[in-house]
Amino acid sequence: MTNRKSFLEEEIPYEKLEKLGISRRLFLSMPKNLVDPIINGKVSPIIIAKMRAKNRKVMEIPMKIQLVRDDDGGVKLITYQRTKEIQNDFCLTPNELERVKNGEIIRKELEEDGIRKMKFIQLDNETNALIPRSVAHVKIAEKLRDLEKVKDVELGVNQKQQAQEGKPIELNVGGQPVTVGVDLREPQGYKVVNGDMEEWNRQKKIKYDLEHEDYMGYVQTDANRWEYKKCV
Repeated sequence: MTNRKSFLEEEIPYEKLEKLGISRRLFLSMPKNLVDPIINGKVSPIIIAKMRAKNRKVMEIPMKIQLVRDDDGGVKLITYQRTKEIQNDFCLTPNELERVKNGEIIRKELEEDGIRKMKFIQLDNETNALIPRSVAHVKIAEKLRDLEKVKDVELGVNQKQQAQEGKPIELNVGGQPVTVGVDLREPQGYKVVNGDMEEWNRQKKIKYDLEHEDYMGYVQTDANRWEYKKCV
């Protein structure tokens, strides 16, 4: 486990993980490059969850998981099941669906617990799941203000507006390009890349899973360990 964790071991919602067929022992035996993203609040790599149906049959379901905090500081377990088609749970318009398919992050007002809230929505290409996050929880404006103070960067009005809309922006920091943008797979909801927009886009495509039709995932094997292998 990494030194800087978003969630302590005692905060892990093991009772919810049990429903995915992941006991406390199995969770703690996960490989470092699988468990680290989870305890740091990132969207995990694909895992194969084993869920028991009403007829007691065990189903193997490929999905990603993420730990997030609610408005009261409690820990929630979010699952993103892999499907062949995008499950349009947020009633996106055809234009909005096309935009998220092209890698854009959109803003849309959604109802949550009877309250209308502005959300960012991003598509996870490996699962075809839509990832929502409250705009108020993504502190990208604060990050940009910190960069302006510490790095003596002056941002234009258009750049700040683009960032608030979820679009990545390229900055010049000490003579070097830095790109900042919303990425809901990150715990803070945004990421900073040392490089220009080309580097930002390159990092979006480097995962093996995105370059192949068949997908890879973490599977619990008969040897009672987690392996990264082709999932059928």
